[in-house]
Amino acid sequence: MSGRVSVREVAAAASVSIATVSRVLNGSGYASADVRERVQRVVARLGYEPDYTARHLRTGHSKTIGYLLPSIANPFAAIHLSEVERLLQQEGYSLLVGSSGRPARDKELVAFFENRRLEGIIASPASEYEDQASPFSTTKLPTVVIDRELGSGFDAVLIDHFEGMRQVMHYLLGLGHKRVALFALGRQLRPGREKLRAYRAALKAVGLPFDERLVHLTDSSLESSRQPMQSMLQLDQPPTAIVAVGTQLLSGAVHVVRESGMDVPRDVSVVGIGTLETLALMYPPATVLRYNFQQSAQAAVQLMLERLEATGKAKAPRTVVIPSDLVLGGSCAANK
Repeated sequence: MSGRVSVREVAAAASVSIATVSRVLNGSGYASADVRERVQRVVARLGYEPDYTARHLRTGHSKTIGYLLPSIANPFAAIHLSEVERLLQQEGYSLLVGSSGRPARDKELVAFFENRRLEGIIASPASEYEDQASPFSTTKLPTVVIDRELGSGFDAVLIDHFEGMRQVMHYLLGLGHKRVALFALGRQLRPGREKLRAYRAALKAVGLPFDERLVHLTDSSLESSRQPMQSMLQLDQPPTAIVAVGTQLLSGAVHVVRESGMDVPRDVSVVGIGTLETLALMYPPATVLRYNFQQSAQAAVQLMLERLEATGKAKAPRTVVIPSDLVLGGSCAANK
């Protein structure tokens, strides 16, 4: 059979009406178990695929959500995206993805999502905005913001970076470390700002000075930490502990430590920030501040579905804060 298989052809092959095929495919209305099984067998045999454009014109719903992320190359964004897609598929929605990168691109993507008649946007852009400058403040599409400060009026899912970093510093300071190197994503975005704020607050709480030479904030999750780590080790008082976000920053710093003849954790303690999976190959097993991407994705999808159900009704924006877990490994020791 050539060309697109139609609902009429599926109905004829299954010896049922077009309306019955529609009920089975849409999961709505009554059809006996025998009829459902027969229709599904025919759909599989003929290779029938729904015409989503026609369905959109007929129902007024695209059943598609836009996901705007900072970069598809960012491993954390990719993990979150994968989980969001899985959860939305369970609810019958598809996902259309676009990489941010710059403010002009955000504006383009929002317009693209609107023109495609998408039903909502999940947004974690590479930039943050004041209310009046944000392309998200003018769209009529329901928007759920992921770990960004984009002004008021949005449902949001935020990782508690401050409390997570406070836990890490409390742990390292308790082991006697007074010189802690921090490698994180830049202070231009909420995650970096919150980590740096917690880092400084923890030092201040125990009367230790802040040394900016021990802090390296980058705007790229793919940037190497080798050169800044080398500079830190040449200080009169080099760091005795390292906190680093993601595999790239952590591995670069650890390689420099080992190339310098030092051992982890005997000479330098190490804490990674991210997921256990991304740091699983490190030896000894790293102590990790684990991001709960599954919880974050679940909250984002739930907020989006609630917002879609409330279309046309007044509903105050809601913010969900996701905690991180400090999982102890073998990469930290008491400072001598």
